[in-house]
Amino acid sequence: MPTAVAVALATGSVTTQPQREATADGRLAFEAATIKLAAPDAVRNQVMPTSANRLWIPSMTLTWLVYTAYGNGGYNTSMRVTGGPDWVNRTAFAVEAVAARDVTAQQRRLMLQTLLEERFALKLRRATEPGEFLALTVDRSDGMLGPKVKKWDGSCPQVMPVLSFQSARRPLQKIDGRFVVGPASEADDPAVPYCPTGYSAGGIRVDGATMATVAEVLSLPPGRALLGTVTQDHTGLTERYTLELDYRFPPSLSAGAPQPEFAGPSLPTAVREQWGLRLVPRNGVLRVLMVESAQLPAEN
Repeated sequence: MPTAVAVALATGSVTTQPQREATADGRLAFEAATIKLAAPDAVRNQVMPTSANRLWIPSMTLTWLVYTAYGNGGYNTSMRVTGGPDWVNRTAFAVEAVAARDVTAQQRRLMLQTLLEERFALKLRRATEPGEFLALTVDRSDGMLGPKVKKWDGSCPQVMPVLSFQSARRPLQKIDGRFVVGPASEADDPAVPYCPTGYSAGGIRVDGATMATVAEVLSLPPGRALLGTVTQDHTGLTERYTLELDYRFPPSLSAGAPQPEFAGPSLPTAVREQWGLRLVPRNGVLRVLMVESAQLPAEN
């Protein structure tokens, strides 16, 4: 990234532009939005809980923003985002936006797509490519799941994992230290977890989520580095669950890097023993989003 641009952004560049509820061609858009360089200590790669008409992302690179905006709930990690200038994977941005009315998670993603294409002059090309993935399946023929899986009880804990997915926007009421989630509506998105979900120091917690989210969590960098590829949900299960996985992930492990030796079972073994789920290698077609061009957001 050119030094002059980096300095200008760091000394207070904020792009705040009012937007209509829809663009001239009818696409959904935020009423107003702000994009600036993320603070060095900001929480990375999270969509933080706010009101139903607001979006708050403290720190994400443009690549992660593309996963968030063009995925089907979490980060849609079974697709691949490639291309673009070097800074799309290095420079983190803070995004705050407000819609003219309350919106669903899917509508918010469509608005984020519009925002990225306008502010970053983002141009994407969609493609598919053959590839190998891991199919997440139920291990036992009787359908019984493992000891660390239970049906979701409708409430969320206060403590968030280190790396968290966005959560669905539904009314919360605090009861005995837990947040009880309000009734479902037709706008609920089965691909979005209701409660904080992701990695922590001691493993994984997936809460108020379908198995589609479980597959996406395993596809994020800590899991993908050990599994070697992305995971897709082939369980056929549609209900929401709470899952915990006790597992020590090696720190700062990137996909393709040599794996350090450590005691304990492999990740597929832990998933099978604790969740009653099996990871089966399969070949198929994977989606690819290619960043053909992108620009740093301009100053006002």
